[in-house]
Amino acid sequence: MTNPMTERIAQHYADLTQNSRRIADYLLVNPEKILMLSTNEIAQECSVSKASVSRFIRKLGYQDHGCLRTELLDERDKGTPMATLSDATGFNAELAALESMWAQIESIDLEPIIDALMNSKRIKLIGYRNSYPVAMHFRQQLLQCRQQVDLLPLPGQTIGEDIASIDEQDFIVLIGIRRRVHGFAELIERLPSHQTLLITDQTGIHYQSQAACTLVCPMGNDRPLDSYAAPMALISYLSNRVYDKLGRKATKVSESVSQTYSVLNELE
Repeated sequence: MTNPMTERIAQHYADLTQNSRRIADYLLVNPEKILMLSTNEIAQECSVSKASVSRFIRKLGYQDHGCLRTELLDERDKGTPMATLSDATGFNAELAALESMWAQIESIDLEPIIDALMNSKRIKLIGYRNSYPVAMHFRQQLLQCRQQVDLLPLPGQTIGEDIASIDEQDFIVLIGIRRRVHGFAELIERLPSHQTLLITDQTGIHYQSQAACTLVCPMGNDRPLDSYAAPMALISYLSNRVYDKLGRKATKVSESVSQTYSVLNELE
């Protein structure tokens, strides 16, 4: 993340009041609104008082709304991307999300994560609700180049037993994008932070201190149904990085999978 406001929200989120969290959640998804709207208009959007917005801004360490706007405008003048998905529509919104995702990837050293996805004895992928198919797809991609990749929770099962069995040889990928289940905070607390990759959206950045690496997938809110173009593109990128780095080992695994498909006559 390069937006100083979102970084400060992540740092202070755990200490925010209910009203302040409502404001924080709104600005995490709509960071451009701090430049476009007045304090009173932000209060109306969040159904809180103008005083609540002012207190929230001071909690982030700014003297007032004007100081926050000035810092963000200065960052934009330096070239820091401040555009959001609401600036685009249709396929242009998809492209904006992918460009933002790529800018984030380029700003982070992902080699430790790629190495962990390659070399850990077991990979544990965790996802609920809409994050479950993302985790499932990640598992299918990784199984083309390595073994022992587990998807959690198993259908109809609780996850406690699996979490309790995690040891130092495991690497965990926790996917929590939008509308996370109750208990998500307790779940991430139980995971070893130094062995965890968190994949989330803007509203989940306050969990970043509890993971070795946090990747934020830009998700717009201008349409009633979410697009998962950015998360799926991220999964493709990470999987191909692992495949390429494993080299011949990955090729052997992939060839074995293809041969098994043929023997079982599973695919046309």
